[in-house]
Amino acid sequence: MRWDITDMLLSPTTGTAFAVARNSDQFSVIVWYRGNYFLRTNNHLEIEGSLIFIDGKVQDLRVIHTMPFIPSIWRTLKNSCHCPGNENISLRTCERQNECLFELCPYGIKMFPSLK
Repeated sequence: MRWDITDMLLSPTTGTAFAVARNSDQFSVIVWYRGNYFLRTNNHLEIEGSLIFIDGKVQDLRVIHTMPFIPSIWRTLKNSCHCPGNENISLRTCERQNECLFELCPYGIKMFPSLK
C-alpha cells in the first residue's frame, strides 16, 4: 500500500520523528519512527513485508507505533516537539543543540560539536 507523507515533526529530546501518512482522502495515520532517513512532505512510503520503501528506495526506518490521524493529537505532538526546524526549516543555527539527540540535524542546521 502506498502512503503519501503530508506533514512531519522531529522530537530532538527522543531522537524520533513523526509523520502524517495518507493513503486516501478519508484515511491518514501518524507514524512514529526512528531511523537514518527522515520522511518529508511529498515522500511516498510503501511497505512490503519487513521492507520500507521511500520513493522507491529501501530505507532503514523502524516504525515504533502508528495511530489514526486525529488533528488534536497532531497539535499536541507539534506543541511538545520543541525542534526549531519544525517551525522554520530555513534556520542556520539552533539554540537547542545541547538537548538534541540527533547526531546530524535532519533540517541541515550546522551542529557545533562543542555544544553537544
